[in-house]
Amino acid sequence: MKQYSIWSNYRFAYGPLWRKKKKIVFCTLAEAVLSVLVPIAGTAITAAIVGSLKPGVRMGKLAVMILAVFLGYSVLNMLKVYFEARGNPQYIEVRTELFLLDPIRKDLTISEEQSEDADIRRLKEKAGFCIYSNDDGIEGFFHDNSDLLKNVLGLVVYSLLIGGMNWKILLMLTGMSAVSAAAGHWVTCYSRKVRDGLAQESMTMNYINRIVDDVPSGKDIRLFGLEKWLIGKYDKAIHNMRRISFGKDIREYGSNILDIVLNALRDFVCYLYLIIMLAQGMEISRFVFFLGIIGGFSNWLGKVSKSIVAVKRDSDMIGDLRIYLDLDTGTEGTEKESMDRQNSAEIVFDHVSYRYGGAKEDTLKDVSFRLAAGEKLALVGINGAGKTTIVKLMSGLYFPTQGTVYVNGISTKELDRSGYFAKQAAVFQESFLTSYSIGENVALEETYDAERVWKSLSQAGLYEKVSGLDRQLDTHLGKDIQEDGIALSGGEIQKLLLARVLYRNAALIMLDEPTAALDALAETEVYEKYKALLKHKTVLFISHRLASTRFCDRILVLSEGRIREEGTHAELMRAQGEYYHMFRVQSKYYQQEGSDF
Repeated sequence: MKQYSIWSNYRFAYGPLWRKKKKIVFCTLAEAVLSVLVPIAGTAITAAIVGSLKPGVRMGKLAVMILAVFLGYSVLNMLKVYFEARGNPQYIEVRTELFLLDPIRKDLTISEEQSEDADIRRLKEKAGFCIYSNDDGIEGFFHDNSDLLKNVLGLVVYSLLIGGMNWKILLMLTGMSAVSAAAGHWVTCYSRKVRDGLAQESMTMNYINRIVDDVPSGKDIRLFGLEKWLIGKYDKAIHNMRRISFGKDIREYGSNILDIVLNALRDFVCYLYLIIMLAQGMEISRFVFFLGIIGGFSNWLGKVSKSIVAVKRDSDMIGDLRIYLDLDTGTEGTEKESMDRQNSAEIVFDHVSYRYGGAKEDTLKDVSFRLAAGEKLALVGINGAGKTTIVKLMSGLYFPTQGTVYVNGISTKELDRSGYFAKQAAVFQESFLTSYSIGENVALEETYDAERVWKSLSQAGLYEKVSGLDRQLDTHLGKDIQEDGIALSGGEIQKLLLARVLYRNAALIMLDEPTAALDALAETEVYEKYKALLKHKTVLFISHRLASTRFCDRILVLSEGRIREEGTHAELMRAQGEYYHMFRVQSKYYQQEGSDF
């Protein structure tokens, strides 16, 4: 996996900042300069006052001088506070405006295969650590680099002052700083080592947060008494995070103890030297000044070490974010003749096999078939036969492990996938509805053609329901956003999903057991609507129940990842094979007066 240098991460972070937020850079520079000048000025003022306290000094004149000096010092301090106050909130703005949307876009564009990959999900979690924190990652990088700049500037200025006094003292202080920095680097290396483990436990906690917050899941949680079980899982994840963090925390504690010991040793040696120099005739004002400077130097030295450690940690987190952002999503193919100008779709599976990551054997095994433009094809089989995998391969969400899927003669690996997605409409077992308006749920856009939406709802049989609502198309589904949102029944949801398919006017329509939650008779009614409204469309019907097969042009029977039978309903019934036995078992559930089953 690619690694990014800290200098590369500087370009990544500060490039957009310089192009779009130059004022923040200048505020940071001003803050750094003032952060160094203010303590030096304070030390110099103290030394000057002490040096002025001599016999015969006129107190009135001294008081005026002190007042003038402190007024100037107050102005410097106010400027420093002003630039600090401007800088900190603006880094939040930088993170949210310049960087926050990038991982969200990535979340929405990675392939289905990638979103299901455990390593990528863990990488996504680590990228979240970088982008959603005020103290670490991208925002922490700006804060910590601001601190590093002023700490380094302070250290350089104070070093020059101390070096002018005694270069041996400066050499000793620098050596101790190197020891402290080495300890900090040790802590950073260990922190990098445990990030994967922390990300794994964070994924667990976020998952539990999602299902607890999911309203439909609430029924099962309460009915089955899952509170203790889920809380136990959450508590275990917290315990694991604490255990993993303990090693990092104890190392940080050890590094801090070392800093304290080194600071004490530095101060002892330096103060002893100054006392000796004072005894040998050093002026009291110089003694006071250098006493403050040495104390300040120790402070700058410790801060530089900690800042370097913090910046390195932030850089590692930015590296995780960039690895995630640089993932090849496969959404852009090399073939430029996309689906944009084509209103029909012919699909060919040519000796296609597919194996899920970590699986011991293929889910699909050498599958070949053709779905002609305008044809209605039913794919049937028991659960686990591989039907949904075929849908994901046909839609371009997955790529074959072996073989090729062609769309109008072009391999899905070569298609512009985003353009291909725009020419599809799919309805899956788990209905995808948002808590926004009915109009937006049909069009799946914020701005839509209301006339087309009404026409689609009318064709789908939902016109009367929606037109009778107070807010009609503006009525929200669910109460997550609007308190007056409504809930649709299972049958009404299916009609809304049909309206969505009709509105999209796609070249390829895939129906992956969309009626699995309905009873057999309601399922038949829904499929009859699809039959009537999708006459000239290329449609793949998938079901382990057989309500959709009678009006399809052709039927494929899938079992254990292979196509076992192929033909029309009549042909397969005459063959009395696997399809025949499935249909005979299920047919009694669809029989009603007037039915042709």
